[in-house]
Amino acid sequence: MATRLLRITLAILGIACALAAGPSRAQAPVAAGQPAQLSLFGINTYFTGLERNSRDGDAGVSTLIGRGRQMGAAWAREELSWGNLERDGKGLWAWPHFDRRLLETAQAGYGIIGMLLTTPAWARVSDCGPRVGRYAAAGVVTEAYWCPPANPQDFADYVFAVVERYDGDGNADAPGSPRVAAWQIWNEPNAWETWPGSPAEYAAILEAGYAAAKAADPTATVAPGGLYVLDSAWKDEVGHWDGLRFFDEALAARPAIWRSFDALAVHPYMPDVAPDQPGLYGAVTLWGRLTTARSWLNERTARLGGSARPIWISELGWSTCSAAESDCYAGAALSASNPLAPDWRLTLGPTASRAYAAEPCLEEAGACAARLAAPGPAALIGKSEQQQASYMARAYAIAIALGVQHISWFQLEDKFDGSARNFWEEAALYRTAALGYAPKPAVAAYSVMASQIGGAAFAGLGPLHSFAYDPGGPSPDARFHLRFRTPDYALVEMLWRTSGAEEVALPLAGGATPQIFSRDGVPLPVRIAGGLAHFSIGEAPVYVRQRTWTATTRLILPILWR
Repeated sequence: MATRLLRITLAILGIACALAAGPSRAQAPVAAGQPAQLSLFGINTYFTGLERNSRDGDAGVSTLIGRGRQMGAAWAREELSWGNLERDGKGLWAWPHFDRRLLETAQAGYGIIGMLLTTPAWARVSDCGPRVGRYAAAGVVTEAYWCPPANPQDFADYVFAVVERYDGDGNADAPGSPRVAAWQIWNEPNAWETWPGSPAEYAAILEAGYAAAKAADPTATVAPGGLYVLDSAWKDEVGHWDGLRFFDEALAARPAIWRSFDALAVHPYMPDVAPDQPGLYGAVTLWGRLTTARSWLNERTARLGGSARPIWISELGWSTCSAAESDCYAGAALSASNPLAPDWRLTLGPTASRAYAAEPCLEEAGACAARLAAPGPAALIGKSEQQQASYMARAYAIAIALGVQHISWFQLEDKFDGSARNFWEEAALYRTAALGYAPKPAVAAYSVMASQIGGAAFAGLGPLHSFAYDPGGPSPDARFHLRFRTPDYALVEMLWRTSGAEEVALPLAGGATPQIFSRDGVPLPVRIAGGLAHFSIGEAPVYVRQRTWTATTRLILPILWR
């Protein structure tokens, strides 16, 4: 007994010393109030957008900055457009607007992820015009500012200047030294709409941009532009690639880019189906796309070297556009109802089930592709506001379970206020200024998620989990039961069904009655009997929070039982 008490005493002293000593390695500079480390809950904010500045004004932007923080968003993803910052010629910088907006964002307590993208007219490739016009007949619309730079060194010079100004170290910084701690080189370069260029051209700016960012701020995290991911192989004839296939082509052109990113950012959009849609081929569910991205990264790390790198989701969302809006349809009849081309992210690939068919596409790949391409009626893409909220919570839980480090949800509020005429505008969680920035149900769902599993670690699948991942077969209609351990040692469990509803009986993990509440934080009725909690679950996730060990018990019990 004396030996055991001595072990306990020494363990407690060791813990106290470790806490007092703090971290031993040097920390990156952090502006006052901003988070020191990248965390899970971020959102695409666009506070610096010139379109937002003209529509919302200072008061509106301040309101939105506050709304994002109130709902639990800790990181803001922002565009620092080269086309606007150095518009009038090399070295002619237009800093004031960006300085002001980033300072306001930082002072509100956001960490900031900066997107380094667009090209001013003076720096573009000489054949930008023909590139922009090349696919116009196929409905692929792009703007000239997305053209690649003619000289990657001009892009690198822009990156160095911007990263140095916003590294938060107090040296040659913007007023107030707001810190942008993480950066992305471009956005969705695997789509002609945002990169009318080749994988090799993208590889050139990724390598040059990464080196420039690290020269300005060695502590910064740098990721590629968010890559749309499907199955790692898909490519169409218009100018869209699966992001992993595109990156492989970029690697083949310039192998050095394998050392030119610190995290892999992906966009696993699936706007016309649920993240865990029953009947959809497993490989192109959200679980499948993230698993494919992780496997891709692991395989190439084993072959090419380097340390393991995290995966981010830098965009994912669902639109609540309605049947009354012509941009809310996909299918063969789209051209008759809407002058805009269908969005390329709607593809489910040749091995996926047809999104709106009752039966999954189980034929050989060629037959599947033919059936998917066959004429058919236009289909409504938009989801209800309740579906948007539920899909968001389900997507977050799945992403955490699969080890995703950060998610920048798309999006806080539409900076175009509907003027861009596409269904992505209504992926926003807040309505426009004209509607008083009224929240959709997804705002409450986000807030509850952030409070319950923010900072939590995935603790495994619960006993009621029935989903089994099969990449080559239709995804099942199933029950999800995911467990998370919070920093304060509570066990938080999330349960939902992919369709329908049922009553479940959950074994209790602790002695106290658990807290059980809805996706939106409303307490739910529960019956406790025989060590089981009886309650109902459906397509909107349910949270079960149980207090198990205290922090002290968690530290001491392993010592007691040696």
